Amino acid sequence: MTAAVVLTPVSVPVADHVLVAALDGALDYTNAERLRLDVETALGEDRGELVLDLSLLSFCDSTGIRVLLSMRKLLAERNGAVTLAGMNPRLTRIFRTTGLINAFAVAPGLPEALEMVGARTTPR
Repeated sequence: MTAAVVLTPVSVPVADHVLVAALDGALDYTNAERLRLDVETALGEDRGELVLDLSLLSFCDSTGIRVLLSMRKLLAERNGAVTLAGMNPRLTRIFRTTGLINAFAVAPGLPEALEMVGARTTPR
């Protein structure tokens, strides 16, 4: 599959250590590495939380999933997490079948994902 995936920062009120972005298009072996580099650049050194709105992601192959897992590993090293929002039924089925659904914080939509991150990162 030769398609593009576009990473777009989403402007919502969140703490400075949180990056909120949306993926649009198809994530596959042709563009997964570029996405990883774009996300790492957008995260910089200071951000430890990533919220990805996947509601416009039309396709994701195993290379795309590997990149999502590498993002999870990077943020876990920063004591943070990746929260996935708005996964379509096909992607949800893949994540459930492989058990990866438990590797990420998953929310039905962006508002719920932002609420999860806020609850997780609010000082106690």
